Amino acid sequence: MDTQLDYGNWIRKKNLLILGLIAGCTGILTAIPLGPIYRLFMATLFSIIGLCFLFPAYAYFMFSQKGGRFQDKVYQLILDCLHAQPKTYALDIGSGNGVLAVKFAQKYREAQVIGIDYWGQNWEYSQRVCEKNAQIAGAADRVRFQKGDAAALPFANNTFDVAISNLTFHEVQSVADKKVVLQEALRVVKPGGAFAFVDYFYDEQYYGKPSALKEQLTSLQLAKFECRPIREMIEVPLPLQHPRAFGKVGIIYGRK
Repeated sequence: MDTQLDYGNWIRKKNLLILGLIAGCTGILTAIPLGPIYRLFMATLFSIIGLCFLFPAYAYFMFSQKGGRFQDKVYQLILDCLHAQPKTYALDIGSGNGVLAVKFAQKYREAQVIGIDYWGQNWEYSQRVCEKNAQIAGAADRVRFQKGDAAALPFANNTFDVAISNLTFHEVQSVADKKVVLQEALRVVKPGGAFAFVDYFYDEQYYGKPSALKEQLTSLQLAKFECRPIREMIEVPLPLQHPRAFGKVGIIYGRK
């Protein structure tokens, strides 16, 4: 049934097509006989643009369900790090196309799940696709979606048994320090509740030094937590270990 779900892709298709078009046009211009200096310049430019296109094209393929299915592997990792009760109340922060929320509901057949996302215009995701995916999975009666800001979740403290999120916190524009977003996600989890978040936790521009992030988590007096690079948890292809891809991505999971 998962093959019917609309996963979308973490690489924006529109940006990839624009890059491909620019690379193709540059290749055509390279063939114009305007002298060796011109040809050399255009060939160099074409090589640079071509490389800029090939990496996201490779990532797009690896993320795709028809390619490397890497998105699915990350979702499965998040679910594997949770040990929730069957009748659980869960929050998915940054739902995108709703696949993670739906997969959670598929695993926990008595769970109620809320998915929240801002669904900004920069992304090729929508609440409509989320709801369609829930219907495809036969979970529309247990999964609902709403718009909201991950930095100011519209829920009271200690509301959910489980909180999950994938590659969302660093995208939140309303706060610069993404540790604030992480703390907000933990705020709505009940004491003893489970959580599993994937994000660029090892990128200092978002979270500061790893020691500072660990100090913050320790200060919250969580019952248990782990923070590990994602490449230690699942196999990450070498090209995707680049810092701009998954080289600085980690997972934080545990119990509050």
